[in-house]
Amino acid sequence: MIQAQNFDRGLRTRPPHPPSNICKPRPSWQFPKSFIFGLTAPFASLSNKGRLFNEAPRCHVVMCGFPRSGTTLCQLMVEACVRDVQCFAKEEMGIQVAKYIIKRQPYLFSKRPKDIFAVAELRDYYRQLQTDIRFLLFTRDPRAVLTSIHHSDPDNYFVSVENWRAIWEHWSWATQFSEVLTVRYEDLVSRTDEVEQQIASHVGWKVEHPFRDYLQHVPKKFDTRALNGLRPIDKGRVKGWRAPEHRERIVSLLQQMPELPQRLVELGYERDQNWTLEYESEAMAA
Repeated sequence: MIQAQNFDRGLRTRPPHPPSNICKPRPSWQFPKSFIFGLTAPFASLSNKGRLFNEAPRCHVVMCGFPRSGTTLCQLMVEACVRDVQCFAKEEMGIQVAKYIIKRQPYLFSKRPKDIFAVAELRDYYRQLQTDIRFLLFTRDPRAVLTSIHHSDPDNYFVSVENWRAIWEHWSWATQFSEVLTVRYEDLVSRTDEVEQQIASHVGWKVEHPFRDYLQHVPKKFDTRALNGLRPIDKGRVKGWRAPEHRERIVSLLQQMPELPQRLVELGYERDQNWTLEYESEAMAA
């Protein structure tokens, strides 16, 4: 377990929270969920301390970061392939899992991209417990994230420029911590075995089936809508942002985000800004 006295020594300052419509820092009241959590909180506290079952959980794994960056795919791989993991059918706030869920397995696994804004709160909460906290921070080529479509709103791009910028600030800040492993979507789909090993080493859990074989072990109740259906790993989606239907969006992004070319270099997706040349004439005409 990471010692509390080693936290935050000489670390960068946390960015301010973005507007609540982006980060949703506190859970809203939901019936019956909130009512049930009120009843389970004492038992969850006991299970956190190893006083309800045999031992406290070894680790809570929180997957967060950029939306549309492979978090649902990785969640499916974990649920299908990893042993002794307690998962959840829907996206759950990591802090709610920590405080209100009765722990039944050695490993907890929660997935919610917006938990990138709750990294500090989760680290603080687990300082007082025997359970380790581990973060998987997902990222993807910003052009792919910003041209992605979600089943919940198929007529519009899912991630706004404002949303991406807010996530970027907190994602960049969080990468400094030892509890954090950054995962690129492009690596997940092209070097799946390597990513699987990196995650296992970071977390400490045992992988029962290779991640690449996830389709053979899909849990019956797993919600695949965010994946737009079950299918084998598709490396071709890495450059999907270059499709003609997204060209106008890319031109617009270059106008709205003058920092985008530099961010791509910082993230390792481009060596320079030459890729923008083919869009210059359209950007100037717009």
